[in-house]
Amino acid sequence: MTVSSIILQQLGSMFILILFGYILIKGNVLNSSGTKQIAKMLANFITPVLLFMSFQRAYHSSQFKWFLATVGITILLMAVRILVNYFFLRNASRTDRYATTFTNAGFIGIPLVLAVLGYEGVFFVSAYSAVTNILQRTYGIYIISGDKSLITPKRALLNPATLGALTGLIFYLLQIQLPTLLSDSLFTIADLNTPLAMILLGSYVAESKLLNLFNHPRAYWTTFLALILSPIISISLLWLLPLDNYLVFFVLAIATAAPIAVNTALFSQLYGGDYEYGARLVVLSTLLSIISMPLMLRFADFAFLMN
Repeated sequence: MTVSSIILQQLGSMFILILFGYILIKGNVLNSSGTKQIAKMLANFITPVLLFMSFQRAYHSSQFKWFLATVGITILLMAVRILVNYFFLRNASRTDRYATTFTNAGFIGIPLVLAVLGYEGVFFVSAYSAVTNILQRTYGIYIISGDKSLITPKRALLNPATLGALTGLIFYLLQIQLPTLLSDSLFTIADLNTPLAMILLGSYVAESKLLNLFNHPRAYWTTFLALILSPIISISLLWLLPLDNYLVFFVLAIATAAPIAVNTALFSQLYGGDYEYGARLVVLSTLLSIISMPLMLRFADFAFLMN
């Protein structure tokens, strides 16, 4: 079975979990208060623990070099998305520009990487996550708000996901290994990331007016740029680079092919964007990603083989 086939199976499994979240909301088992608590657990505790635990491994200089390379390549991939915005969304809304810049690497990318490539894959996706978290809380907030004063080092670095990755990196470099009891417990907490993230996304679908998702032409254009054009350009860039590490190549392909970031809705609500439209983009792109992601990852598989 090829990696792309495994990914297709994992996406199917993840969307069954999304359906489960949908059923919980529609059956009044879970309400908006409960979903907010799940979101807080994921953002503030579970995802940071997952990123931290991905660094609990023996140090290898070649592996660390690839980690640093992943950081650099992630910056290039983000520059690609910013350029896509510049050429195709120059007169679009702030919410549209944010949506096409940032992917849902946290709730979709990390669970998919964990399921297909294991914690070694999460080790590299944590580099992508750290860079994009810093950019979301600086450049991203500026896109939404238009206010440069909101860009601060504290906001960039002192967020749970970045702290989890940076703390894990320090432990990795110093080779501090946790006791088995604590390590096993934290891995168990980290394993909650995928099911809870999918249930949360299912709740977003359930709380949306489904008909409104599909009757907004501008949303389709933004979603096309986010799910198709930007990933194609990004994967083509990966092919052009001297990148012969399949694991790193595929981790970055998954991260860049993921649907629109959940923060598109959250930051729009906090910083003056169109929250309802942002939520609509998140849900629409998540639903359509079950078609787009397998296509983009098959393209990535082909591109790597042609490298």
